[in-house]
Amino acid sequence: MTILSLIAAMDRERLIGRDNALPWHLPEDLRHFKTTTLGKPVIMGRKTWESLGRPLPGRRNIVVSRNAGYRADGGELATSLEAALALCADAEEAFVIGGAELYRQALPLAQRMYLTEVDGRHEGDAWFPDFPADQWRETAREAHVSAGGIGFAFVRYERR
Repeated sequence: MTILSLIAAMDRERLIGRDNALPWHLPEDLRHFKTTTLGKPVIMGRKTWESLGRPLPGRRNIVVSRNAGYRADGGELATSLEAALALCADAEEAFVIGGAELYRQALPLAQRMYLTEVDGRHEGDAWFPDFPADQWRETAREAHVSAGGIGFAFVRYERR
């Protein structure tokens, strides 16, 4: 059975985006995202897909849109999260990579979360859903400071 994982970077207020982009520039987080998801299916909403500008190389790109006529050139279209999960039923692990609405839908089904916790508060318009602490246990944490002086931590959670 496929492990469903969520991967996101968020600040202390759970902010994840501003105008369909990340509110910070953390090359270390982008490298972590790439190494964690490489070779695995990535599931994303239409706005996230459009913000990327191209398919993520080395990964099966699955785009969730309620519009069955939407063209996701270089990706595969699914009209629901359930349909997207069915497309990756043979994968060991699949990642939901955004946006906020898809994270909300996927959270109750997820078994694992890879969260980059970015220090500070930032301006934005999209947030990661709140998750009940009693349903998750932290299994790994690596604290870092970026070349630009921003503190952050790679944190992994497993569902209890």
